[in-house]
Amino acid sequence: MSLASLPRDWDVVVVGAGIAGAVSAFRLARRGCRVLLVEKATWPRDKPCGGCLNAATLQGFRDLGLADIAIAGAAYHRLHLACGKRQAELALPAGRAISRRRLDALLVDQAVAQGVHFLSATRASLEPPRGHGREQIDGSNKRIEEGRRSVWLSTADERARVTARLVVASDGLGSRLLREVSPGDMHVDAGARIGLGTIVHGANVYGSSVHGARIEAPAYPPGAIHMACGAPGYVGLVRVENGALNIGAALDPHWVKQQGGPGPAVAALLAQTRLPAPGALHECVWQGTPRLTRRRTRLGGERVLVLGDAAGYVEPFTGEGMGWALASAAALEPLALEAMSGWHDGIVSRWTARHGKLLHTRQRGCRGVAAVLRRPRLVSALLPILHAAPGLAAPFTAWLHQGYFKGNFNHDNRWLEPREAK
Repeated sequence: MSLASLPRDWDVVVVGAGIAGAVSAFRLARRGCRVLLVEKATWPRDKPCGGCLNAATLQGFRDLGLADIAIAGAAYHRLHLACGKRQAELALPAGRAISRRRLDALLVDQAVAQGVHFLSATRASLEPPRGHGREQIDGSNKRIEEGRRSVWLSTADERARVTARLVVASDGLGSRLLREVSPGDMHVDAGARIGLGTIVHGANVYGSSVHGARIEAPAYPPGAIHMACGAPGYVGLVRVENGALNIGAALDPHWVKQQGGPGPAVAALLAQTRLPAPGALHECVWQGTPRLTRRRTRLGGERVLVLGDAAGYVEPFTGEGMGWALASAAALEPLALEAMSGWHDGIVSRWTARHGKLLHTRQRGCRGVAAVLRRPRLVSALLPILHAAPGLAAPFTAWLHQGYFKGNFNHDNRWLEPREAK
């Protein structure tokens, strides 16, 4: 459908088709809302990510009516850690590894099946609010009811304006949707690492010799997350669908530049930890993110609520980032319905508080993990202990994989207000 023939008025316009945006669109469409989902990239698209859906995230998908997603990808149940010359292997609750190209496409397909209208290769920008209670007229002289926010959509050769009762800004770490209307809301940690990612197909290397003959075997067998840690950051490698090797990294951007780019930087860190580097690393197409750790002081504006990575981020661990996106989409749903029925200024404050309550403990835990991983000598000293007594890590891994919705949602997946949750 061209922009010229696109309906001009919607209940919700969701900007960004990542996990948070696609799940939010899916859930709101199930509630009977007319939803437009807008994605700036050509679809499908790759995205830098560790590719891991941990046990808590898989349960979240099932709870939200997306059980098919919970069985997609390749299963894993171990974490193989390497730092310096030492290594350890830990048991994990069963998770799934899947590329973001595949995962996000599946989620958008589910949303479209619920009636969501999806536009890719389309950029969105907010028109400044014109105040409450004003009747507006679009370019075709069609009158628009009060209580809307205008969004400009642009493709390579078209431009059009649509309106919505609510705009959900889920446009990722580099979110631009609110940048002009709410400058200064985003605070980026100057020492934060950047995210890097790629997919290597057919990533096999020679393994150990058997009876004097060299055999070819996967360097990174399926069923495990392989993680290399060092002073510049960490690299995670995991087999996803079709046996491809997903590589995600959080690295010091200055060190990446010194090494000559993402491929050489990842290869150097793998060499430091004595893990094999797929020979294709230098030839891979790498994607990157801005600095990861950031926070937004206010999660919205006039008829706009911010969701997912655009709301703030810390360095994640074993799939936590995708879990945060899923949980926040679920938490937004009832408040989004309320906002559509009658907007008031307190909605943004309530969403900011709700989002913080939902993710504060989980993100604090990941900050703690990130702080430990920034001390390679400490990690290297701990690995022999964990290798000899892996049960010592069981309480941590069990906490990490607890459900996101516990204490926050009732059996109908409705967010509980504080007085109800007691």
